[in-house]
Amino acid sequence: DPARHVRAFENMSVLHGYSDPVSCRAFLSTLRGGALDWFHQLAPGSIKDFEDFAGQLTNQYASAVAQEKTYLTLMAMRQGEKESLRKYVARYNQMCLEVPTAVDEVKAGGLIRSLRPGPCRTSLAKTPARTYEEVLKRCKKYINLEETEAEFAKLEEVARPDQRRGKPNSPRRESPKRNPQKSGPFRRSSPKRDGRNSFQGGREDRWQGRPRLPNGQRYNNFTPLNAQMGE
Repeated sequence: DPARHVRAFENMSVLHGYSDPVSCRAFLSTLRGGALDWFHQLAPGSIKDFEDFAGQLTNQYASAVAQEKTYLTLMAMRQGEKESLRKYVARYNQMCLEVPTAVDEVKAGGLIRSLRPGPCRTSLAKTPARTYEEVLKRCKKYINLEETEAEFAKLEEVARPDQRRGKPNSPRRESPKRNPQKSGPFRRSSPKRDGRNSFQGGREDRWQGRPRLPNGQRYNNFTPLNAQMGE
């Protein structure tokens, strides 16, 4: 920005008490790159004094002059979603320096409305500050609070045991026992039930050929338990 460069040099020349000819020669020593090439292309005697020298340089690089910021620039600022309060207040305060025409109330109101919803914004909204300096002081308290809570969170994270190590061993799941009848290349067919809920096959087959008594009749004679098998 040539305008800023000229202002910075003027402040230095006033501090050292440079005369106009000395200021022209000293200002030449601050030029670099394309600006120095531009100076050597000027016709001899085309610069009258330091004011003329600075004006020609500014006009030559007018496109590089930063756009003047107004109070609308402050009103458009917003705190980033993950931007800390300290970083945003510093960024906002730097922008206020670039808007010298902004009055105290505009700077204070712009900072409050641009903060993310949170304790700091709520406090400033409930009890409005009278000056921009007071807003900065109150923001400083919440900056300390935010950073202290962040440190506590880090300490708790370090002190917390690793969940993977601290987690109790979960009981092992035993694999289901394999049914020997169902394992292997050969399977034994299980008896099937018919519609009368009787088994086909198995020990029920022993009673298939025996005569059945009519309904209501019972055996009256039984073989003694101690009789010989032939009897």
